[in-house]
Amino acid sequence: MSKPNDYAEKIVRDFMRDITDHIFCNIQNNEALMREYQTQIHQNSLVEVNTAIGKKVKEIFDLENAGESDTPKSWLIKSFTQHKK
Repeated sequence: MSKPNDYAEKIVRDFMRDITDHIFCNIQNNEALMREYQTQIHQNSLVEVNTAIGKKVKEIFDLENAGESDTPKSWLIKSFTQHKK
């Protein structure tokens, strides 16, 4: 594999590992998504909404669990499941 391909694979795998955190960062940085998120947690529960998002990430991207992280960048979550393909 060429060095650009090695680099590309590394950054994509790193992104994929923390994709759930990236999703929550996207929610908190998008005003419309954040309003909808707040509505969902008021109508349901924080745990239920966050769990549904985490499960949907795994399902849609067809990923396997690869451990837990308790250092998310998003302030919407305290921890998240890391993934691999």
